[in-house]
Amino acid sequence: MSGLTILVFMLWILKGAPSNMWEIKLPQKIDAISGFCVHIPCQFEIPDSFKPLLSQSAEALWKKTDIEGATVFSSARKTTSLLNGNVIGNILNNNCTTVFHNFPAGFGDTYFFRLQGHENLKYTFKQGVRITVHEDVLPPVLNPHAQVLEVLEGTKLTVSCSTVISCPSVQPLMQWNTQLEELLPPALQDEVGQTLLVSSQMFNATPLNDQFKISCSLLYMQGTKTPAESSITLRVLYAPRNTIALVSPSGVLSEGSVVTLRCQSDANPAVQRYEWYKYNGNGKLELQNQGQTITMTAGVDVQGLYVCKVYNNRGIDQSKAVSVSINGCHCSIAPYIICGFLMLSLILITAVDLVKYKSLLKRLQASENTRGLMTYASLHKTSDSVYNVIQSLF
Repeated sequence: MSGLTILVFMLWILKGAPSNMWEIKLPQKIDAISGFCVHIPCQFEIPDSFKPLLSQSAEALWKKTDIEGATVFSSARKTTSLLNGNVIGNILNNNCTTVFHNFPAGFGDTYFFRLQGHENLKYTFKQGVRITVHEDVLPPVLNPHAQVLEVLEGTKLTVSCSTVISCPSVQPLMQWNTQLEELLPPALQDEVGQTLLVSSQMFNATPLNDQFKISCSLLYMQGTKTPAESSITLRVLYAPRNTIALVSPSGVLSEGSVVTLRCQSDANPAVQRYEWYKYNGNGKLELQNQGQTITMTAGVDVQGLYVCKVYNNRGIDQSKAVSVSINGCHCSIAPYIICGFLMLSLILITAVDLVKYKSLLKRLQASENTRGLMTYASLHKTSDSVYNVIQSLF
């Protein structure tokens, strides 16, 4: 292929290849409200050979039911048309956008566009648009689309509310039942050939949002249409919290009475397992029983501090310790009785020994005194005898 041929081919591509297609772009469906207008976005393409025949005087028609159906609107014969409307697009720019005013309730059907110009420029496009007419206002669409939305605690959520604006000249008032955190006010957006009114809320899910109902409503100020509303109920999943253990009856219990321990906790999903622990003598927890409620008979093994642990598939929580106190439990005062008995015995023994010691001491003193007197008398008698002997010698 020569360079000149390639250049001609490239210029042909840049200019655009000839079109031999009849094509139209329409929404697949439109939800209309009776008595309001209907806006139909419309764009068409015709073969290049017919383009010279297209002029401003070309007639735009809409047929009902099928391509051979009855003509319900003609831009050239508006006064005799079944539907009241205008082609607001520029036909010369291949824009066939049409607005029907005060659309009647009984005209829900599929509509096809037909173009009629000079000579052979007469064609009904094969693709149609389905128009459904509603007596009442349609509820807005909430996204995510669910009656109950299940999310984890801490999840950042965006809930949007939207409705198709089939009649741009009549827009509804869009309202939320509450503002959670960040709110994007209603604004118009173009999507797939349709105009949407959209508003969104963004927030972080917390346990306080559990079972909270988020609602979005539409209210048309024109006419007497009843407001429409859509809602989502949040289900926020979170680990157990605010766990408490309760003792019944409270206070000091009599030995042999019945005591009940009950555990309460806030969790979603609900608590799946309850466990009761008791502090042992070393300050460690020992598993005693399972169940939300346990019943015991006050006795030797019951008195002490108890803790409740709760579990679900999101986590674990534990209550503060609660005390079970028993009055008259022999096991608890036995050490004191034994100790008192030993102390009393020691005191008695000491007292007896002291009495014995004092008695012995008195006897010893008495014995010493008696022995002293006897020695003095003996000495006195002896001295007298010796004196008498000495006197006789002289």
